[in-house]
Amino acid sequence: MKLATQLRILFLLMLCISLGGAALSVWSFGKASNHVTRVSLAYDAHASVLSLKSHTYQLFKQYGDALMIGDLDKGTGERNLIARIRSDIAEIRATIGAEIELVGEEEVEELEELSKIEIKIEELINALERISKNDNPDARATQWGELSQILEGDIDRDFHKLITEFLDEEVSEVEETLEQVAREVKVYNMVAVFFALIAIIATLVSVWILSRNVSYPLSLLSSGVKKFGSGDLDHRVILTGKDEISSIAQTFNVMAQSISDRTEALSSAKLTLEKAVADRTSKLEKALADIKRAESNRRQMLTDVSHELRTPLTVIRGEADVALRGGDKSAKVYREALNRAREAASHTSTLVDDLLFIARSEAGQVRLKIGQIDLVSVIRKTMDTFGLDAGLVTDLESAPMRGDPDRLRQAVLVLLENARHHGGKEIVLRLNRSPHGFQITIEDNGPGMTNEEKANAFERFFRGSNTAENYREGVGLGLPIAQAIAKAHQGTVELADRSGGGLLATISLPSKPTLKTVA
Repeated sequence: MKLATQLRILFLLMLCISLGGAALSVWSFGKASNHVTRVSLAYDAHASVLSLKSHTYQLFKQYGDALMIGDLDKGTGERNLIARIRSDIAEIRATIGAEIELVGEEEVEELEELSKIEIKIEELINALERISKNDNPDARATQWGELSQILEGDIDRDFHKLITEFLDEEVSEVEETLEQVAREVKVYNMVAVFFALIAIIATLVSVWILSRNVSYPLSLLSSGVKKFGSGDLDHRVILTGKDEISSIAQTFNVMAQSISDRTEALSSAKLTLEKAVADRTSKLEKALADIKRAESNRRQMLTDVSHELRTPLTVIRGEADVALRGGDKSAKVYREALNRAREAASHTSTLVDDLLFIARSEAGQVRLKIGQIDLVSVIRKTMDTFGLDAGLVTDLESAPMRGDPDRLRQAVLVLLENARHHGGKEIVLRLNRSPHGFQITIEDNGPGMTNEEKANAFERFFRGSNTAENYREGVGLGLPIAQAIAKAHQGTVELADRSGGGLLATISLPSKPTLKTVA
């Protein structure tokens, strides 16, 4: 069945239930209004009858008082009461007429009862008028006798009976009306519950039908579209049926398959092209980086070598000029000049070796003599070479690892010399085991270094702010050489502030580095 047809049937069913409920409401409201009006009329009639009774007895009392003490107001009070009595009768008659219009001819009997009461009242009024107009003093006894007979017979018996029956009938009518209202309310409630059950069942059925035929398929379709839109091109919406949503799902699947095929073809072509471009770009970038690095290293090396060789070459040339200037000199003078030239040449050779080691390290061509060593033994020999200016603190009896002992000794000596010349008087070397190997820490109590100096300390030829005051012979290659040696062993060199002042220089070395010896 088409979805539109299902929706029309559901809407018609809900419309019928709504109209039935509305009709029930209008009908029950009309009935309730009639009952309320009828009860109100019955109460009005009852009140009017009570008023009639009260005025009638007042009139009888007025006549009795007139006979006893005389008619002082010349019949004014009696006439007013008679007018009120007739007004009460008119109101009762009008109320009964409204009841007849509301419920039909069943209220005609009340008019007949009212007529009897009215006739009885007129008879009593006429009798009392006749008695009260007799002014003969000799007839007083007769008047009192007639008045007593009227009071005891006509009023207390006949009139009282008529009024009481009329009032009882009004009360009975109110009770019957209320009972009828109660019965009809029960019927209204039953019908309302019936309609409510039908509405609930219809609503639940409608919700179930809409959920099965509309909400769930739409949810599947929406989820499929979102997954397809997010990149899941293989996702398909599985809906069986002949309604509109299933038709849309089938159309979507056809479209998705077409897009998936085209996307797959484009992706394959794109991957092939991207791979070719990436390979070519990688080769070009690598070649360009190698060229830039080689050019940068070359320029930097030339700059560094030119800068640092200027001083020793100047010394050598100056010594030669001094030795050659003037006449012949003694052998001692020539020997001193040659010794100074030799020292300058030796310094130059050391500088060239250091620069060459750093350059090879940056090029990944470090020359190391790798073997199995005991780092504790290497450290102790280094401390012996350094002298008594530093203390050794370690709990290790041995620290086996693979490495170049000479280069490691050189790196430790560099840090010790830096601590001696730039740090304080208290120098301590600590050797500890780390999670992946060993740590060598040299600490001093000197002025330390600023953050900027620590950041630039491993640049070639960098010298700290206190170098000029404490140590003039250094050229700024010690820390770069130590770093190059540590990197060649797959380790690191770090500088940090010491608690309480001073500097901590730490070499971290793995216990099993994957080293390659480069000849």
